[in-house]
Amino acid sequence: MKKNYIIIGLLLMCFLLTYNIVYAGFTKQIKVGSYQTFVEDNTHQGETSVGDRGAMYQNAFWWGWPACAIQFSGWYLGTKNWTDDNGTVWPVKLTGAAPVTVNEQQAQMPVADEDGYYIRRYMRYTPPKVVVDGYETNDPWPLEADEVAPDKIPGTADVYVKSTINTDMGVQIDQRVLAWSQKDHDDYIIFDFVFTNTGNIDLDEEIELPNQTLEGVYFLRSSRMERWDSEHWYSGFGEYEEDSLRMRYAYPGRRKSDDRDWTGNGYWARQPGWLWNAQSAGQAILHVDKSVDDETDDFNQPMMTGTENSDLLWIRNDPTSTGPADWQSVYKVMTEGWEWRGMVPRLTDATNPYPEKTIRPGYRSVRMQDLAIPGVKFILDLEWVTYGAAYFWAAGPYTMKPGDSFRIIWADGFGIINPLKIWEIETKWEAGQTVEPPPGMTFDDANNVGLNDNMPPPYKNNPDLYDHDKNSWARDCWIFTGIDSLVKNMNAAQWNVRHNYEIPIPPPPPSVDVKSQPNQIVIEWGSESEEASDFAGYRLYRSEGFWYEGYLRNTNTTDHGEWVLIEDFPGKSTHSYTDTDVTRGAAYFYKVTAYDNGTSNGEDVYGTNKVLESGHHLNVTKRAAYLTRAAASSLDNVVVVPNPFNISAKELQFPGEERKIIFYELPPVCTISIYTESGDLVRTIEHTNLSGDEAWGVLPNEWMTSETGQIVVSGIYIAHIETPDGESVNRKIVIIR
Repeated sequence: MKKNYIIIGLLLMCFLLTYNIVYAGFTKQIKVGSYQTFVEDNTHQGETSVGDRGAMYQNAFWWGWPACAIQFSGWYLGTKNWTDDNGTVWPVKLTGAAPVTVNEQQAQMPVADEDGYYIRRYMRYTPPKVVVDGYETNDPWPLEADEVAPDKIPGTADVYVKSTINTDMGVQIDQRVLAWSQKDHDDYIIFDFVFTNTGNIDLDEEIELPNQTLEGVYFLRSSRMERWDSEHWYSGFGEYEEDSLRMRYAYPGRRKSDDRDWTGNGYWARQPGWLWNAQSAGQAILHVDKSVDDETDDFNQPMMTGTENSDLLWIRNDPTSTGPADWQSVYKVMTEGWEWRGMVPRLTDATNPYPEKTIRPGYRSVRMQDLAIPGVKFILDLEWVTYGAAYFWAAGPYTMKPGDSFRIIWADGFGIINPLKIWEIETKWEAGQTVEPPPGMTFDDANNVGLNDNMPPPYKNNPDLYDHDKNSWARDCWIFTGIDSLVKNMNAAQWNVRHNYEIPIPPPPPSVDVKSQPNQIVIEWGSESEEASDFAGYRLYRSEGFWYEGYLRNTNTTDHGEWVLIEDFPGKSTHSYTDTDVTRGAAYFYKVTAYDNGTSNGEDVYGTNKVLESGHHLNVTKRAAYLTRAAASSLDNVVVVPNPFNISAKELQFPGEERKIIFYELPPVCTISIYTESGDLVRTIEHTNLSGDEAWGVLPNEWMTSETGQIVVSGIYIAHIETPDGESVNRKIVIIR
């Protein structure tokens, strides 16, 4: 993790770009709540960000979700009449970790701390160890620059990640990121940035601009939602005095190319019972300093909001790769919004005190008479949207004398309906069965339109988006309850900030050790949760088939996971459970939570003295455990299940593991060699667990695959099973794909 020398590594080329960017980007993951993401030392969350993640388009995830929901985010800092260290005056100076690329060698330069680290991660508790059949399945802990240090964490956060960068503008940025596992606060992550005019435009100790006062300083944030399978609409609020929350957000829309209402799903992810994009996601602006001399929150900020085409290169790319003309354009957006482009008009109500804030795309059809704008049905009907849109907000202006600072806090977050509800409504809709709308919503059967509902403007004004169909309308109403959930979560984030990050927290989670045994599965857990003064007990949960609810592993499966409470254990006396109510060969996953008695929890956003339970994502066993049977004494009764294996015969497959077969009645130790009918070796499996059961692949990447990882094709295969003393037997396996 230490950068003791200059890393000139990854030269990234985006498909829209023709230049290279010097980039390294060390990261720390945040994985304590429902919303999980990464934090980079250089503050970047862009599309081409790789760093330690090794993948693009994975900015932010809701726990267990198969698609990302915040595709990228970026920021810019602008000032005017800036003088560089050569005495040249620039009408506009721009710096920033852009939505696509970052230049950490020249512009957003990570600063080492006293120990030589560029990014730190502090945890309130030691992360629990999670072991299944001897395999440690939890994320490695600690990595370099990780530490259990509750005294270094603001408030009660479970995890705190911090880094510092110098910028080529001479403004140093302290990045502080906080997250919680408490269930009322685990759907958002808070970003707390402090900007200081140090005058240092590089990484040495010399101050190049010691006397420069920065004028007209603005901070701009941009984000694009996941678009691959659902063309999102963008909206927000906070422009009016009666608004209690400042937020920009996106919600799923119907794809323009669809001939049926597949809202929330898409062209490559239409899996039975699954909605790929049922979530709403956004950013709430939680605190903006009024000035460098006044740290109180200025609720009139942000001074600019808007939605525009996300593919404008001058507002996607690192400023060192663009130039002064593009900087002028970005600064104009920061200060004036988007109206000057002639595409995105402002709100024109006389009651609007902030005319620089633009019309929300979803409301275009509502306001078409006032503004003489053609109504729009799809986001791509807006002529200025090419590949997709993004939302923007900017705060300022600030005047910063040398040494002056200001602070801006925002939260990224999600709103989503329960995955099991997704499963319920989507399977009914696909089967043509009646889907009941959320409570209190009604449909006008005579006119085939929604009457009392939560439909956002494009759907309210274009009922053909849900095909004037009551079932599709009810289904979409459930999807759009995610907007309400997002608002609820962001209100919780705002409460958190206004209470100095001091929310009540539950006991820490215990470590878990799960053992597959003949005729039973044994779950054991540690006692570290009992250090909490108000500790009250444990709860054991189990899921069959997969480790998070509602997920479909493959396109053709009809299985889904569901977490069920198995047992409640009050007090400190119980630390194990023997599970015998399980089916041989099926995959089982477990988690153990600790809960308190609520007496010490005090005030929170939803009440006081509420019993709290440790986070449900902290000690999940992501490797399956299996009930087995005792080993056989001979090879005479070895069987293969299912056999023949037919990819279409779902009722014969194992839940959540539809490409797995099992050998039953094996001896304690043997070697299973699988051959094609022509005698080519496909895979060798060493059976050493002393039970009578062995699967052809436990992990997904092993299911019915060869030694090289290729999925086997239809055909006849021979399993040769041999014991250490030389006894053997052959079994024929028929596979039909």
